[in-house]
Amino acid sequence: MAVDKKRSWQGTALFIILQGIIIFFLAEAILSIVYYQKYGNDSLAIVQFYKKIKIVVGGNKDNTYDDNNQRLIRPDSPQAMNKAIAAEVKESNITVYEPWLQFKNADFSGKYVNIDGPLRKSIPDAFYTESTDTVTIFFFGGSTLFGFNVTDRETIPSQFVQLYQQQFPKGKSIRIYNFAMPFYYSYQELVLMSHLFFNGNRPNLLVFLDGLNDFRFVKASYYHQPFFSYILREVFNKEYLKQNRFHFKDTSAAMTEMPRGMTQSAVADTLQRFYFENINNASKIATLYNAKTFFFCQPVPFYHYPGQDKDPLCDKDKHTIFDFAYPAVEKRGAAVKNFTFLGNMLQKEGGYPFVDGFHYSPGMNKKIATAILSGLQSELQ
Repeated sequence: MAVDKKRSWQGTALFIILQGIIIFFLAEAILSIVYYQKYGNDSLAIVQFYKKIKIVVGGNKDNTYDDNNQRLIRPDSPQAMNKAIAAEVKESNITVYEPWLQFKNADFSGKYVNIDGPLRKSIPDAFYTESTDTVTIFFFGGSTLFGFNVTDRETIPSQFVQLYQQQFPKGKSIRIYNFAMPFYYSYQELVLMSHLFFNGNRPNLLVFLDGLNDFRFVKASYYHQPFFSYILREVFNKEYLKQNRFHFKDTSAAMTEMPRGMTQSAVADTLQRFYFENINNASKIATLYNAKTFFFCQPVPFYHYPGQDKDPLCDKDKHTIFDFAYPAVEKRGAAVKNFTFLGNMLQKEGGYPFVDGFHYSPGMNKKIATAILSGLQSELQ
């Protein structure tokens, strides 16, 4: 009788295991059909589904607008000022439709953050010397160059003018425009630059600071799509609109995921090739309008930043696509005219180079502005 009981227990256990396997594969099949193929990129649809549920249940723990971040990077400023900056950043972080470019930041007028059309305000935005020769400079980039989470006076273009004024008081007069926009990457900046040229704008120099969005927004860059393309496709999905009555599901996170079935190494190779194609096309178009282009590949917290783990503000992602893409960009960029790789700037960085996950603090903005000025000084003296 003891033997029979043992066999009975083993049979029950085997039956439960088989049932679990069947349920797992059934769930995987269903999720692959109704969910995974559209949004997911993990090896298993259940893993991707779990991640989404975890985000929904856990809520948004993003501390982007925490005024304590402002206090850490700006310790000598009054706390009321840091709170006001954080509040304005949050209030101004709204996107609106823009023809040809899909979206841009909404106009905003505040004490510390000001946006008018495609321009983020720069303070100062010009420096005039005795020279009658004024050099007009357009800046292009994503949210880091735009100056997300810092004031108008602390952005990279603003600090560029301040540094130029200090270092070259007898140089040429300069006038700068900050056309950077959150979520933009090099291809979308190429479209914006062309749009500005076609509408009669005539700069002398164009500065591009990229890297983060080109390689972090993997699907956007890989498929040459603006960041919010998944969401906006729902506008044309009549069945979806009937069911949801214009309540869109935010699917933009899918833009940060790997194309299904591809390795980081393979995708990185494609993205860095696209990145340099965009650079080459921007240079060719600018030449047609007698303008010169300068390109800078920016530092990111995921690459060559020894202080990443101890930094309380920056993103902690490890083993990202930047490990594959940035060495290739640095190597290839060495042979590209007017290209500067800044991806190693964080190797000896202390303090707080970031104000949130990957946007720069005022101090880091100043260091990047210094590097950009160094790259342009032969054109400005």
